[in-house]
Amino acid sequence: MPGFERGLATAKGFFLPALAAALLSGCVVGPDYQKPLLAMPASWSGQKAARQAKPAQLSQWWRRLRDPELNALVAEAVAGNLDVASAKAKIREARASYRQSVGTLLPSADGSASATRNRTAATSSGTATSTTYDQYQAGFDASWELDLFGANRRSVEAASYGLDASEESLRSTLLTLVGDVASNYVQARGYQARMALARRSAASQRQTAQLTRTMALAGSATAADVAKAEGQASGTEAGVPSLEASYAEAVHRLSVLTGRPPAALN
Repeated sequence: MPGFERGLATAKGFFLPALAAALLSGCVVGPDYQKPLLAMPASWSGQKAARQAKPAQLSQWWRRLRDPELNALVAEAVAGNLDVASAKAKIREARASYRQSVGTLLPSADGSASATRNRTAATSSGTATSTTYDQYQAGFDASWELDLFGANRRSVEAASYGLDASEESLRSTLLTLVGDVASNYVQARGYQARMALARRSAASQRQTAQLTRTMALAGSATAADVAKAEGQASGTEAGVPSLEASYAEAVHRLSVLTGRPPAALN
């Protein structure tokens, strides 16, 4: 029995530290994320030598159109868009979360102070007396949570990635919004130009038709020539309402994006 007890004690002495080590290793957070390496060739077969191109400045690409009205519309859309405001609020929230996570890695301190004035009254030999004195108190407390298993560091990493995601979400929202404003603005301007051209063409074709009728009365043109000239003028005029409808649609889309009434955009 003594030998059995010694063997049992030896087994306990080996088993308990091993169990504790296994439990502690299960609490460790990690390992760090490593980006996978991709084997990429230095050059492609049949690839010609390319010149180094200067990167385009696309931060405010719509300004390259040099249209003050478009610049104003983009500014109004960005300032009043609810999706942009929501994305900015999420960035502020993510930054606050990141600062809070970083704070868990640092020691924290707390201090307090107070001051009071007291007065005591006493009666001695029929005479009332009072005493006034000041009392001051101060306190200080400090604490520091050791990040033994890396949980706080992982929280900081997660908060940092969350902040990056919020910033990219804002960029995506701005990219979509500005692209929609610029696209609809260019379309509206295009429809305006096409309407003006169609009206001028129709007026010119009407004059040509009138001249053709005069020539037909003089015997210099036929009835077929008159019908052809009038048909061209009528066909051009018939396309104007379609252009006007497309222009109105683009203007109404701009109205939704910028918050301006359609009448103010015409």
